[in-house]
Amino acid sequence: MALTEEERRELTTIEGQLEDADSDTRRWAVYDLEKYPAEDILDYLITATKDEHRAVREAASEVLESVPTAVSISKLTPLLGHARIEVRNLVAALISKFGVEATPALIKALKEGNEDERKFSADILGLAHSELAVDSLATALYDEVENVGVSAAEALGKIRSAKALPHLQTAFETKKYLMRESAEAIGLIGEPEGARYLLGKLADTTDLLVQYAMIDALGNAGDMHVLEYLEEHIGELPKPLRDAATLSMLKISQRTGTNLLSRAGAPIEALVAGLEDSSEEYQQLLIDHIDGALDVRVLQQLTQARERMNPHVLVALIKAVTDQPGLAEFCLKMVDHADDWVAYSAVEQLPKLGQKKAAEVIKRVLEGDRNLPQLAAMRVVQELGVEEALEWVKPFLESDDEDLRSLAGQVLDL
Repeated sequence: MALTEEERRELTTIEGQLEDADSDTRRWAVYDLEKYPAEDILDYLITATKDEHRAVREAASEVLESVPTAVSISKLTPLLGHARIEVRNLVAALISKFGVEATPALIKALKEGNEDERKFSADILGLAHSELAVDSLATALYDEVENVGVSAAEALGKIRSAKALPHLQTAFETKKYLMRESAEAIGLIGEPEGARYLLGKLADTTDLLVQYAMIDALGNAGDMHVLEYLEEHIGELPKPLRDAATLSMLKISQRTGTNLLSRAGAPIEALVAGLEDSSEEYQQLLIDHIDGALDVRVLQQLTQARERMNPHVLVALIKAVTDQPGLAEFCLKMVDHADDWVAYSAVEQLPKLGQKKAAEVIKRVLEGDRNLPQLAAMRVVQELGVEEALEWVKPFLESDDEDLRSLAGQVLDL
């Protein structure tokens, strides 16, 4: 619909404000453009994305989000190659929100744009997860600019299409600077075929960083065949790779519904050693494998590694070992752990150790000054009916802590 004469006059006024020396005036003028048809304001918005002032550029980006992708994309992609990095980053963030609809224009920029256009286009195509981009990204692996090839490999991994596997395998074999990124991408695709390919190349690879990426990829894509190989050969790996391998084994086991700790060939010593400087992901995966049905020797090895474990792993281990009489000492030691939640969990398990031994610990805990373990101790008194402990509970009727005071009243039936 054509603009009315009044709308044209208003737009002319806004056009003047967009050139004002004051950045606030320019910013509000950008927002005023929103009420006009996209075709009539697009050029103004494109100009505003290159403004010297950040607030004006961000205002233009906000308004451009409401402009149909089909209208704006052909004029936005060239800005991915703008001389100023702040403009490139702004436009890249904006186009990333457009999804698959931006794919054709990005593929064109990937082929025809300058170095920055090609790199940013590859990055954004990865975020769009469109299989339509696989062939173009496969070609971009061999771009004359290495950074573009690296971005293309990373994008193929994010798209996670099995169609990309042969391209990434060829890049792994022919472009040394792409070996690590290609391995990581093969892992992200998650096909056992890709993992087995990397497994076959592992012995021929000498670069430690590439080997690390390959072993990490095995965890993302590997199957039981890969798991068995890692179990057998983990002792031959240097420590950084051994730690990566233990994480990969835990990933494969979780994905295949296998408890790694219960397998006859499980490298328990390596898994325990991997706790040193381990990631949160590693420890969470270990928690998922800790089970009271594990062989007592495995549980014993885990308890011996308690100093390396975070509180969440310790809590899982406490719950797993309490049915093992030979490991009761571990729980008793955890009662005094510095983390209140670990101590609370250990006190909670006291009923399984017998009333006499529980009473000894309860007295010590109640005479201490840690509220959370004291709450657990009083619940144990209530559960076991430890008559002698009632005298130890009475002082808590005067406690400043409402939870302790209330629970003491329940235990004493007041």
